[in-house]
Amino acid sequence: MRRGARRAVFALGALLTLVTAVPIAAMQERGEDLLRIALPDGQLFELRVERHRGFGAVPAREVARIGWSLEEIGQGARLSHRSGARVDLAPGSPFLVWDGEPVQMLHPPYRFGEHLWLPMQFLVDLLPGFFPRAYEWDAEARVLRVEGAREGITPGRAVAVTSAPAMPSRDERPRLVVIDPGHGGEDTGAVGPGGTLEKDVALGFALALARVMEGDPRYEVRLTRERDVFVPLWERGALATEWKGDRPGLFLSIHANSLADRPDVRGFETYFLSEARTEHERRVAAAENAPLQLERPEHAPPVDDPLLAAIIRDLRTFDHQHWSALLAEIVQEEFARFHPGPDRGVKQGPFAVITNSLMPSVLIEVGFVSHREEERLLRDPAFQERTAEALARAVDRFFERYPPRSGGGG
Repeated sequence: MRRGARRAVFALGALLTLVTAVPIAAMQERGEDLLRIALPDGQLFELRVERHRGFGAVPAREVARIGWSLEEIGQGARLSHRSGARVDLAPGSPFLVWDGEPVQMLHPPYRFGEHLWLPMQFLVDLLPGFFPRAYEWDAEARVLRVEGAREGITPGRAVAVTSAPAMPSRDERPRLVVIDPGHGGEDTGAVGPGGTLEKDVALGFALALARVMEGDPRYEVRLTRERDVFVPLWERGALATEWKGDRPGLFLSIHANSLADRPDVRGFETYFLSEARTEHERRVAAAENAPLQLERPEHAPPVDDPLLAAIIRDLRTFDHQHWSALLAEIVQEEFARFHPGPDRGVKQGPFAVITNSLMPSVLIEVGFVSHREEERLLRDPAFQERTAEALARAVDRFFERYPPRSGGGG
C-alpha cells in the first residue's frame, strides 16, 4: 500500500476510535449482552458480550466465523483476513498494527481464562470501517452483517457506525490542552531528600497551569487527574485521544526528575516519543514507565515487549514526532527565560504515557526533586505559577505553527 493510502488508513482508524465511543457506551448502559452476526448462508448466530474489564468484549477465536484466522505469536497474536489483510496485537495495548500501520482502539484486547478477548469495537467499528463492502454494522438491530448475508434477516435500518454528526468548523472549536500530572495514588514517583513526593509536585504544577489557561476561550483544558489518585498510564493517553476528537490538541505530561546518587544534578528537560539514545534517557524512561508494574498485567504489555517497540518505530513515521519535538523545543525555550536551573535540553525516550496519545505530546521534567535547593523550589507556589505561565506561553507559540495547512487535526 502506498504511503499516502496507508496514512489515510491510520487517520480513519483514529477517527473510528472516537466516533464509535458513543454507540458502544450506549450499548453498555442498556445492559445489552448479545451481539448477533448474520452470515451469507442465512445463519444468524449470537455472541455473548462479556465485561471482564468494564467494557464489552468477545472471544477472539470467534473471528474464524467471519473470514479471519487467529494465530498466537508469543505474548501477542495475529489476525489474518481471507483478503490478505493482517492485524498484529498485544494483550494490554490499545494499539493494533493493521497491515503495518498503527491504529488505536478505545480499549485493549486482553487475556482472561484460556482465551484472548477482543473489544467489541473491533467487530462493530473497525471491520465496517476498513471493509465497508464486507461488513456492515446495524446499530439499531444490533447485527453485524457479513458480505452476502440475506437482507431483512432482522428488522431495522442499517446505520453506518462511521457516520459522524456534522461538526462546527475547526476554527470555531477550542483547541484541546490535556494536562497530565504524573504518578498519583499508590504511585508516589520519586521522593526528595526532604520527603517531597513527585506525585504532589506534578499535581501542583498541573493545577497551576489549568488555572492560568482555563479562562482562555481558545482552549479547552482537561486534566487526567485532579487529585491524588492512581490512573493507569495507558488510560491517560486514551482519554486524551478520546477528548480531542478531530480538532487540534496537545498533551503535556508533567513530572519531576531524580538522581539520588547524584544529588548535585539539577535543571529541566523535555522529552518527546522515540527510542532512548543515552543511558540518562533510558534511566528516565524506565523510572516514568515504572507505574506499569503497579497495573494489572492485562492492562499493559511489558515495557520491553517487541510489539510495543515496533509500534513506537511505526509512530516515528508520522507527523506527531516532528510536532512533538517542536513542542519540546518551545517548552525548553520558555523555561530558560526564568528557571534558575540549567537547560538540559530536548531529549527522547519510549514513554508509555505519551505512546498512547495520538497528538503532539511531551513529557516535561520541571526540575530535580533529588536536589535539595530545587526540591524546595518545586514546592514553592510562586515558582509553580511562573512555570504555569511559561507553559501557557509555550502552548500559544506552538499553536501559532500547528496544525499544518493540510488541515489535519493531528
